[in-house]
Amino acid sequence: CIANDAAGGRNGPGVAVRRIDQRQQFVYQSRDVLGTVSLHDVHRPLAPILQLHTYSTTFCQMAPCHINEATDDGATIAGESYLIALPTQQQSVAIIRDLRCDPTSNPAYLIDTGSMVHSRINYGMLTSLGLCLQEKSQQLVLGCGMEDGSALFYDLRSKGSPWLLDHSTEEIGCLPDEISSMMCHIKLGKDPVLSLDLSGSCSKGAGTPSLVAVAGCAGDADEMSELPEADQGTVSTIKVKLANDMSNVDGQMKPSAANMKASIRTKTRTCSIDSGGKVGVSVCRFRPDGRIFAVGGWDRRLRLFDRVSSKPLAILHGHEDTVTAVDWARNASST
Repeated sequence: CIANDAAGGRNGPGVAVRRIDQRQQFVYQSRDVLGTVSLHDVHRPLAPILQLHTYSTTFCQMAPCHINEATDDGATIAGESYLIALPTQQQSVAIIRDLRCDPTSNPAYLIDTGSMVHSRINYGMLTSLGLCLQEKSQQLVLGCGMEDGSALFYDLRSKGSPWLLDHSTEEIGCLPDEISSMMCHIKLGKDPVLSLDLSGSCSKGAGTPSLVAVAGCAGDADEMSELPEADQGTVSTIKVKLANDMSNVDGQMKPSAANMKASIRTKTRTCSIDSGGKVGVSVCRFRPDGRIFAVGGWDRRLRLFDRVSSKPLAILHGHEDTVTAVDWARNASST
């Protein structure tokens, strides 16, 4: 796919390539004028199974739904493994499609990060996406990295969701405060969030369901050297607490208790700022079990981090340019 794009005059290789959980398939995001995202079989990669036209002109990468390896059975039944988050022609809007459905039909969800209903903050352009299933509560969560350095998180519930395409806030009677109970945001810095990945394996046992996210930001070494050391990291790990289970209030499904909340657990640097290296991050990706994540940097290195401590485990050298795409084998946690 990459070779065909480069040879076809499509401004070079595409934006992203990602493995699809549970199946011998992958998705490839081209840089053509239609913003094409195509689904392929690994054994017959040159013949697309499906093509989706996003019409996106940005570098925001699509995101197949991440499902922790311990929850495969339940996730397969519910169908979340077929969902994919996509950028659109509108630079603040993301959609979620089901790969089993007609690509010309309406998407399952539409999320406008610039809507005044959700927030009065101007987040700018959508720069990254992440989508996952929280293993304990079976809640579907979308993460959006933004141009202004913010990360937004949406709880896309199957009932009462204001982001279902056939719903509007007027139809379901949601007020802005009620919508905020199903979303949250956090500021990571002033640079765009170029990569975002989610893992639903953060919480165990009883209590409020939560997940963990890893985000990678752009960055300039000279500017960051003037910041306090605690703010110099371009890799952030974030804990996202979800609202409690939905309850039926006057015939409507609403969160029964606390709102969603996001908090930064750690901020980590890639290369040394003192060395004048390129500190920006292009891609972050959790291992299927969620215990380790990989970070691809502008400094042509791939780093592996422990999820709990965010301590570096390894640095992989040898790349000739910025690392823009990375993925894990399905059995990576056991090999």
